[in-house]
Amino acid sequence: MSSLSTSSLPRSRPAVVAAATDWLICLQCDPTPADLSRWQTWRAANPDHELAWQRVAAMAQTLEEHAAKLPGAAASQVVEQVSRSQAGRRRLLAALLGVSATGGLVMATGEPAPWRLWTAAYRSGVGERRLLTLEDGTRLMLNTRSAVDTRFDARARRIVLVEGEIHIESGQDALGRPMIVETRSGFISPIGTRFTVRQLGEEAQTHVAVLEGAVRIQTRASGTELRLNRGERTAFDRDGVDAVRPSPANADAWTSGMLFADDWRLQDFLAELGRYRRGFLRCDPTVADLRITGAFPVQDTDKVLRLMERILPVRVHRRTAYWVTVGP
Repeated sequence: MSSLSTSSLPRSRPAVVAAATDWLICLQCDPTPADLSRWQTWRAANPDHELAWQRVAAMAQTLEEHAAKLPGAAASQVVEQVSRSQAGRRRLLAALLGVSATGGLVMATGEPAPWRLWTAAYRSGVGERRLLTLEDGTRLMLNTRSAVDTRFDARARRIVLVEGEIHIESGQDALGRPMIVETRSGFISPIGTRFTVRQLGEEAQTHVAVLEGAVRIQTRASGTELRLNRGERTAFDRDGVDAVRPSPANADAWTSGMLFADDWRLQDFLAELGRYRRGFLRCDPTVADLRITGAFPVQDTDKVLRLMERILPVRVHRRTAYWVTVGP
C-alpha cells in the first residue's frame, strides 16, 4: 500500500483519450511518414497526450494478447479475418477500446465506459488494496478492481467512484470545502465520518455503510435525500433509496484482506471471491444454493477454494488456472 497526493498523477480527458485511440488505429493501418511525424508532434504537445497514449496503447496490447489466447479455433479465426483489412482492423480496435474513430462512445449500458476506467486518477488491480492520502488529509482505500477520480477545486472536494469499492476516512479541510462522493446513482456527503461505498459495473445501485459519523445521500434523478448514521447501511439508485438496515460489524473487513460470509449462498460467495482473482470463477447451478459461513483471506483465493472442498460437498474443476468451476 502507498500514500500519494491527488496531484501525483494527471488525468486524461475523454477527448484526449479519443484522440489517442484515433492515433492507435491510424498506426495499425499502414501509416505514412507524415502520419508518424504528426503522431509524434501530438504526443509532445501536452503531457496529457502522452499519458493517454501510453494507457490506450497498453490496453490495446493487453486486449490483443487476450484475444490470441481465446479457446477454440473459431474465435481466433474471427479475429484474424476481421484484422486482415485496414477497415476491419479499425472496427476491431475501436470496438475493443469502446470508442468510435471519431471519439463517440459505442457503449450504451449502465456500466462505466472503458476510457473512464483506464484514465481514472487512481486504480487498483485484481486482488490489490491501495491506500491513498489525499491533499486534504482524507484517507482513501481502494478495494480490488476499483477506480476513482478526484476533483478538488475552490468550492468542493469531489471523489468520483468510477467502479468498485472504496473506504473513506474524511479529513478536516483547512478551506472548509464540503466533500462529495459521486457515483452513477447519486451523491454522498459525509459529516465527519468513516464509511464505505460500493458500485460494481453491472449494478444499478450504490451500497453505503457508515462506520463512524453520518452521511447524507441524494439520488441523482429524483433528488431524494436520506441521512445515514453510524452502524447503518442502505442501497440507492438514481430514483430512490432502500430501507435502512443495521450494518454488520465486519462491513469493512475487506480493508484487512478478509471476506466474511454469514450463511451466504455459494453462488453469491463465489461471485464475491471472483473479484479477487483473474479469469473466470464459475459456480455450477447444482451447488449454487449450498450455504457457507466463515472468514476467508482473499490474498490467496486458491487456498480458499481448497478449503471449500473440505467443508462443502463440492469439487473444484480447473480447466486452466484462469477458468475454474466449482461443482458437485
